[in-house]
Amino acid sequence: MASASTREAREKYELKQKAVKYYDQNGVPKKMEEILNSMFYDNPDDVYGHLANYFAEHAKTPLISQISARHGFDSKGQTTVQTDMYCTVRNNKKLSAAVVSSSSNSSLPENTKPEDREEEDKAREAGVEAAIALLNGDINTRLQGVDPALQSDVDKILMKLYEELKAEEDERLAKEAAEQAALGGDGATPVKEEDASVSGKKGGKSSAKKGKSVAVVVVPDEPKEKLLPGAESICVASRAACTAASAVREEPLYQHIATLRFGEIPKDMRVPIPMVTIIQSGRSAPGKLNCVKEFMVVPKPGMPIADSLKYCQKIYSYVAKTLVTKSGMAAQYGNDIGALCPSYDKPEQGLDILQDAITSLELTPGEDFFIALNLAGKEIFDYDPSSVPAKSDFPGQGMHKEKGKYEVMGGQQKVPEDLVEFWVELLGRYPSVVAIIDPMRKQEKEHWMRLCDRVSDKCYVIGNHTYPRPGLLLEEELTEEFKTSGTVLKLDQINTITDILESAKKMEDAENQIVLTTCYGETTDTFLADMAVGMNARFLKIGAPVRGERIALFNRLIQIENQLKLEGRLAFHGENVFPHIVPPPLPEPEEGEEAQEEEKKEEKGKKK
Repeated sequence: MASASTREAREKYELKQKAVKYYDQNGVPKKMEEILNSMFYDNPDDVYGHLANYFAEHAKTPLISQISARHGFDSKGQTTVQTDMYCTVRNNKKLSAAVVSSSSNSSLPENTKPEDREEEDKAREAGVEAAIALLNGDINTRLQGVDPALQSDVDKILMKLYEELKAEEDERLAKEAAEQAALGGDGATPVKEEDASVSGKKGGKSSAKKGKSVAVVVVPDEPKEKLLPGAESICVASRAACTAASAVREEPLYQHIATLRFGEIPKDMRVPIPMVTIIQSGRSAPGKLNCVKEFMVVPKPGMPIADSLKYCQKIYSYVAKTLVTKSGMAAQYGNDIGALCPSYDKPEQGLDILQDAITSLELTPGEDFFIALNLAGKEIFDYDPSSVPAKSDFPGQGMHKEKGKYEVMGGQQKVPEDLVEFWVELLGRYPSVVAIIDPMRKQEKEHWMRLCDRVSDKCYVIGNHTYPRPGLLLEEELTEEFKTSGTVLKLDQINTITDILESAKKMEDAENQIVLTTCYGETTDTFLADMAVGMNARFLKIGAPVRGERIALFNRLIQIENQLKLEGRLAFHGENVFPHIVPPPLPEPEEGEEAQEEEKKEEKGKKK
């Protein structure tokens, strides 16, 4: 009996020693003493809440525990990816982020025939399936146990996975090509119609017009990067980690992004100036006007976001009512981004109605409100001359094209040097235009720089399709041969948070203003509003001030502005400053060339 009692006492003593050692190793007694002593003097209203907050600071870092992806839907009713990220927070598995991604913009024009769009829709759906499989599989496995707050580490893991998958796919394709060659095939890739058009030939026949012997040299676009199916999973996972980090750290998302961008929480923060689309035109719209894809309004810097959006909505309503009066009820219907699509034949029509709308609110165009134009030069450039085909039920299709020219209006083409004069003259008549996006292709570098020299001190010349995606932009060297005063960045496909933030810094160092933009297949996810504030983007290109997916962004911007105002941290972007972009100096003539030029001038003088 005594021995049993002694054994029990010894076991109890050993257990106590283990407990003492366990608590000492974790510093529990010391921390308990510290908080109990300090709490007496702090005298908090909520004693247990005070204790919980104290010990939460000493809790283990929350780590990603699971990613769960499934089908969702965007504003166009297309399937997209809906992703949940769970983190282990204080021993509990918690839902820390719920992300619904936007669908990437289509590479086809809006007036594409339904049967031609089916192939892209199938590829997009296959991409969604692949993205869901990746998120639930490899990405889920590789991100488990990672701190979501370490955004750079998360994005490196994601990009490493993508590069491995890309290498496997390239190896598979190379193996297939080798097998085909072994079976007797030459392995040559058939020439596509679009490739043939670049060389000026189509269907093996010369496409030159009679009476024209001078060949037009057209610099082709850079080949489009071929992404793996499911590439959008990279962007989705990056966004989810960013959102989860702000949730587990219990801080606003825009503040967390600001910390990633600047390394610390900025004292003052700014809400972006909205670029709001009112009218959409271009080749896919009715009417002859091709050279302006979007007519947008932009409030002056310093105007509170709540007032800005109220005016934008009134401008939209004014334009809609005016169009209904002229063209009937159908004129008030909008497209996928909510923009109105009237039948315009020249850009002055869109500019005039916007200026009238601004004036009707007792505001001054060019002072209180400005106009921005998305010119989408790449979309109106024609590579291939062709005869007029049979009638098409879709506006903008089958029009006569002339190689190497920009079709500014139906039946009116301009070579790059004439296009420069066209824009200079138009912008000279409309000083209220504060920004133009993609006035022409990047391949026309010389003419782009000539245009910048003429207009860059009056408005921003912004590049969108002129730059590669952010991940590749970081590797691209910026030269004096091609410059912009603004850059459009988009968070989609394999663009990570780190890519966007680092690209923004690179372009800001090159005197570019940052324009963050949405995709056409939007959702009610408001991540972009927080990101624009956090990264201090000057502009946020949203779309029209209608429909839930965009109104959600507007409302989030108003909410953020109010939060910053209550905290005394609200600041505003400064006045528009336009850096004058000067073309690079001409190369020095080589020895002998200068004398030849002088001889030519003398000969011309004699002839005169």
